[in-house]
Amino acid sequence: MKLEGEDQVLLSQLQVAEVAQLVNSEVFTWIDISISKTDAEPFKQLMIEDLDFHPKTVEDCLEPTTHLQAKMDEEQEYKFISFLYFEGNPRENLIVRELNIYFSRTYVITVHTHDIEDFSKLFRKPPRHIVEYRERAILFLHHIIDMVTDSFTATLRQIQNYTDELEFEVFDAKRPRLRANPFSRRRDSTADMKFILRSRQSLVMMRRTLSSESSLLNQIIREYNYDGAPESAEEIAIYFSDIRDHVLNYLEIIESEDRSLNHVMEVHSLVTGYQTNEKLYILTIMSTLMLPLTLITGFWGMNFDNLWWNHTPNGIYMVVAVMMMVTISLIAFFRSRNWI
Repeated sequence: MKLEGEDQVLLSQLQVAEVAQLVNSEVFTWIDISISKTDAEPFKQLMIEDLDFHPKTVEDCLEPTTHLQAKMDEEQEYKFISFLYFEGNPRENLIVRELNIYFSRTYVITVHTHDIEDFSKLFRKPPRHIVEYRERAILFLHHIIDMVTDSFTATLRQIQNYTDELEFEVFDAKRPRLRANPFSRRRDSTADMKFILRSRQSLVMMRRTLSSESSLLNQIIREYNYDGAPESAEEIAIYFSDIRDHVLNYLEIIESEDRSLNHVMEVHSLVTGYQTNEKLYILTIMSTLMLPLTLITGFWGMNFDNLWWNHTPNGIYMVVAVMMMVTISLIAFFRSRNWI
């Protein structure tokens, strides 16, 4: 996209010579480059040989980050930014996405290895006030970072909704779906714990990324907010301060959700432990009642002729009566101790 005055000119399928001409012109230009493994060598040739970008920054564009850290490298003629965001379902697995940005006084170049069509539609609609400034590149950079940063809202809202649902479910011991299968309770409890752990892992990833992006934004703000800075520079600092405030707000939400998940995990462990103890308690009572009955039947089941009531016609009834007396006595004893 080329911005001439107040008019936007959309260009597509540019040749290498056209890209180099746009980058070296005085007209502000935004160039979006989507690369794949098959485009690696042509991309390197374009960025290093034709546009004279540092090879290390080009390698950063091709290799996905593993440190979840946003960064900004300053070169003599341009700056290079690696900005991160997330896609996917935090209940399953978050995918880290990296958007690399080259920007100078007259151009912004975005480089990515994945599809950003949804973002591109937003990037093509910059605020109209950009045309009022000479520093159009830095304001367009603000527009891009602002759109990418806003994407964290949906992910955090998903985690908040899932956490709220889980808080209700942890205390709900009579979920209808548990009645059909006696083993579903255990599977459901395991699923809840897996979700808690995945959500906390997602929050850790987002906290690390947003903390680095907050530092990056502070770095940009300091460049434009200094003693004796012109009014236009101070306004640019204000724009980026607004994004930084959003990032700090996200960090506060993450801290709050992390505490909530930690509380839910503790309550979940208590409820699960209580349910386990309740089951063991019932099984213990049943085992205690069955133990003397097993002893009695084993004793009278021995093959000896001189056992009591062995040849008595009503011997079986007398043994059953003893078993019933023992069972009733144990139950009465347990009740007297308030054990049942």
